[in-house]
Amino acid sequence: MQVDVNGLSGFINMNYRMKLKFVCFSVLVFALALMGCTPEDILNALKSNATLRINPYIMNNSADSRIIEEGSNYYFSNGDSIALVVFPEGYSPNQYEEGFIQTASFDGNVWKADYASAFQPQSFLWNEIDDLKWKSSGDNFEIYAYTPDVRQALVWPVYNGSVSLNQDNKDNFYASDFLFGRIVTKRTDSNVAIPMEHKLAMLTVKLVNRDSTKTNVTGMSVTAYPDYWTHFVLDEVYCSSKEEKVINAFCSGDSIFSVILPAQNISDGQIEFSMDDGSKKKLHVDMRMDFEKNHVVKVISLDNGRMEVVDVEKIPWGMDENEGEAGENEVYNTGDVIVYQKKRVENPVTMVVTGDGYTLEDLRHGGKFEKQARAALDFLFGVEPYKTYRDYFNVYIISALSRERGGDNYTIGIEKDTYFNSGWSDDCSDMWANETVITNFVQTFCPDIVNGSINMDDVPVCLLVNDPRYGGICYSWGSGKSFAIVPTTEGTWKLSDNEELGICVCDWRNTFLHEYGGHSFGRLLDEYYTKGSGNTYNEKSIDSHSWEVPLGLNLVADTTGVYDPVHWERMVKDERFPKVGFYEGGNKYEEGIWRSEVISVMDDNRRYFNAISRQIIVERIKSKAKEVFSFDDFCSKDVDYDELRDSKSRSVSNSDGIREFPRTPAPVLIE
Repeated sequence: MQVDVNGLSGFINMNYRMKLKFVCFSVLVFALALMGCTPEDILNALKSNATLRINPYIMNNSADSRIIEEGSNYYFSNGDSIALVVFPEGYSPNQYEEGFIQTASFDGNVWKADYASAFQPQSFLWNEIDDLKWKSSGDNFEIYAYTPDVRQALVWPVYNGSVSLNQDNKDNFYASDFLFGRIVTKRTDSNVAIPMEHKLAMLTVKLVNRDSTKTNVTGMSVTAYPDYWTHFVLDEVYCSSKEEKVINAFCSGDSIFSVILPAQNISDGQIEFSMDDGSKKKLHVDMRMDFEKNHVVKVISLDNGRMEVVDVEKIPWGMDENEGEAGENEVYNTGDVIVYQKKRVENPVTMVVTGDGYTLEDLRHGGKFEKQARAALDFLFGVEPYKTYRDYFNVYIISALSRERGGDNYTIGIEKDTYFNSGWSDDCSDMWANETVITNFVQTFCPDIVNGSINMDDVPVCLLVNDPRYGGICYSWGSGKSFAIVPTTEGTWKLSDNEELGICVCDWRNTFLHEYGGHSFGRLLDEYYTKGSGNTYNEKSIDSHSWEVPLGLNLVADTTGVYDPVHWERMVKDERFPKVGFYEGGNKYEEGIWRSEVISVMDDNRRYFNAISRQIIVERIKSKAKEVFSFDDFCSKDVDYDELRDSKSRSVSNSDGIREFPRTPAPVLIE
């Protein structure tokens, strides 16, 4: 007699899970009965907050949107499907857990549940379901939503995709549009809105003088890479350079052809036209595509029959290129205020984000500047303690028009004509912007300063610089005034190779978190140092601790507290803060300075402020809001979770091949 061990194991596991669910169900019913609940009460309690109701919508430049194009807007339509991965915040999903992936389809009015995964190591089954479900435990949940290929055997957190090679078919064209969204939300009976974005790139080629051509263009194809993969947690999409294939384009109008692709470089000859006489014509263009952009290429046909490119423009998905003609209603002017959020009238806790090196095109409504500023702030308010205390803040995005993109490059002597005159050398040590212009700008346009609620010392400012180079710095004064400079550096990188502590794969938003959330608002000092440097701090205290508005309380020069009070003294040996102690090294010094935890955002830019940094930030929030700080209240709300280190973390297991950058320079301190 032969025994199928794998099948037997699967049966035993399934049987165990069923028994466990039955026991939990029975205990819950018994507990409710002891509380005096009627059978109807028990039934309602079991049903309450169990069903997940969703309302996904597609982010677009000008409207909430979708996959079939109607007047440059995109909307979900009848028959569209979506996949969801739902799990308690701070945990990582298990692909072998029943319902790891849930799918739903749109009937034109509401989203209805379709399938839930029931994966096993040797099989990938899908069961029909009546409702989408929240997980049984937890109050706060992370929801990841994506389409197409909703019934892919996903291995968390990687999604593999490929655009259709036959996009000349309308359905295939729209089915190539990869949409992704992530939110964190509380369990609720109401519909959960899920904003989703187009993550790939679009290439649109328009033949401008089609009436003057001797032959008509009947089709277009692009030889390109069709495959891509996505890291859901990092919210990054990558082109897979496996094999180039011929991708036929969709004809969306008279001599207008479009294809959806993973962003990549397009070179001479990769775009080819099919003519009605049977001939082929190649287009000579060199172009670097960006994800989440539509690349509009305008082409004319010359008398000799050659096709020539006359214009290449990158515009947001869903925007027609005619909208790119700058007008008062489409472009933000210098000093225009975008209210990211406004929560308080009295005693506001105010933040301002502005930008340098953003030109007229970048300042379109929903354009590059607004999108990057919102992305930075979304990232910041997704990290504790900013996440918990978000409702204290008034946050303003204020536009500034520059004549040229980028910042000055001191290393090679390139000067750019920008509003704040920002610039730096390749080693980032001398990052600078005109402080007088920044101060006058914020005092002139920040609503909470203009109405007299606060002054310049109360408003930490971030200057985003539209430049792909690496960098980041903060200038801080003893009065509390500060501004951070953060370039929107291209790509991703890591700052260390410490596998034990988890490797943080960063982008420019992590720099924003460190420089603005840590240095500028939090008034924290760096917690990194170079091992083996022998660099020693020989003073008994840190000068900035005694400033009018103290700075650097996350470090100490005397662990006894005699000469330099230890701000985290009451956290040491408190079981609520198991990571807290004394770790030598910080502010670039290997010896003579101590930090409270082994790692934090003030070291490698991870999405984790250590416990004392969280307390310092909350103390700052309470002080600005004219409220009394309570340590017990802080502890009751505190969330101590490092996604790269703690149990069930979502650390990146393989960072091989990812470039390594140095830490950004220490803040410039001005007493």
